[in-house]
Amino acid sequence: MIIIPEKYQPRLLNEIDKEGYLNWSLDFFTKNDILQNPSIDLTIQLEVTKAYKIYESVKNKESTFFAFLIWNLVKILPNHFCFNLRLFENNWYILDNPPIVIPIAIGGKERFSEMVLEDVNQLSYNDFIRQYRWNLENIRKGEGKRVEAVTYLLSCFIGNLPNLRFTSLTLHWQKNLIEGQPMFYFGERYWKKEKLYIPLAVKLHHSVTDPFVYSLLIQDFQNQFNNHS
Repeated sequence: MIIIPEKYQPRLLNEIDKEGYLNWSLDFFTKNDILQNPSIDLTIQLEVTKAYKIYESVKNKESTFFAFLIWNLVKILPNHFCFNLRLFENNWYILDNPPIVIPIAIGGKERFSEMVLEDVNQLSYNDFIRQYRWNLENIRKGEGKRVEAVTYLLSCFIGNLPNLRFTSLTLHWQKNLIEGQPMFYFGERYWKKEKLYIPLAVKLHHSVTDPFVYSLLIQDFQNQFNNHS
């Protein structure tokens, strides 16, 4: 029997949180009796000039800009609970502490390994960076292992393609025992007219998210840097 680990802090979605859009979308976009693709793929060119300036002021020898963006993104996800909703065995759960899964390119026949980061919401930036770097170095030494399917599907998936300045990216999707997972992919950052941009592709499950709530997430993400003193 598969269960959601308690460390991910699952709780059943209640009727109050379900009111409005979710009251019909949760069922409609997970119906098995109609042919549909419940995914939305969006790619934006995210301006990160202020984010990079702040990163430059706090970075250390273990830091990466990608990890800095992850930490800030994960910190605001609890404010947008739709991104933490998962359909599991016919029940919708909110995960208050979901894992983060990051694909790591290792080359060779394997091509990729995966990094699993847990309790990110509870970590300071420096503690997060230490955990990120420790996992990354172990994976590069060949000591990583593939993530379990259930952990992967419960996670918030965040990838990095630092050598690709893509303008559109469609991420793969297949129907599984868990639905609702958001997927993010950052690309190659670049300067344009003294502003720094980075491609950001996302795959949203239409039962729980849509372009409207995604735009609110992005606004909240950028406001963290705009309001930084």
